[in-house]
Amino acid sequence: MKKDLIIHEAPKSPVSEAIRTLRTSITYKMTKTHDKVFLITSSSIEEGKSWVVSNLAIAFTQSKQKVLIIDADLRKGRQANIFSLNSSYGFSNALDNSKISNDNNSLDEEIQKAIFKTQIDNLFIMPSGMFPSKPSELLENEQFDIILENLKDKFDIILLDAPPINIVTDSMILCNKADSVIIVCAIGKTKRDSLVETKKKIKNMGGNILGVVINKMPIDKLKEYTKDYTKYNNNKIIKIENPKLKNIS
Repeated sequence: MKKDLIIHEAPKSPVSEAIRTLRTSITYKMTKTHDKVFLITSSSIEEGKSWVVSNLAIAFTQSKQKVLIIDADLRKGRQANIFSLNSSYGFSNALDNSKISNDNNSLDEEIQKAIFKTQIDNLFIMPSGMFPSKPSELLENEQFDIILENLKDKFDIILLDAPPINIVTDSMILCNKADSVIIVCAIGKTKRDSLVETKKKIKNMGGNILGVVINKMPIDKLKEYTKDYTKYNNNKIIKIENPKLKNIS
């Protein structure tokens, strides 16, 4: 696994605590709405959405949840690399599998071929698989709905790692299939106009926006938080990305 899985490598760090705060915010939402499927996207590239997905998934397993990450970025999926998974089979292959249908008695078996256990207890991944020539068209077929309905009964939380919504159309196709959408933005990277455009696209497609994760907080903005946290926990500070969930209006 990659070292950027901070919540696994340094669970007592201020950053890990911030991720757990994000988990708590989402869990509170789940208790009211029974949401289970969350799509995580961003406005543009390099805003840290895959980092948020992988660390948030581990945070949920630490609260005894059975979690599945579906790497729905069929162009540059990173989850297999993050978790050191060596497989070319995954989500795109399942979407292109004609055997996955409601009439197939071995539906579970066909879907399970694309799911892999990670080194983290209760965390499973459906990697992106082979990068198809027409990813948007592949996402629109009926297999996705069949796959998702099948998996809802098997996992407590399903996180969809989706491409940046202002770069390609894929996330627009997916956003109304998730119970809620979480947008990741990066301090100093994400432009306000871009974030507004992201919200507009999700709303136009019928997506339900849960909130925005503010990522890549500058170190000087974290000084007071890390000072108080360290004093309370007597733990070495690890200064990396610090996600926080905010409402978007």
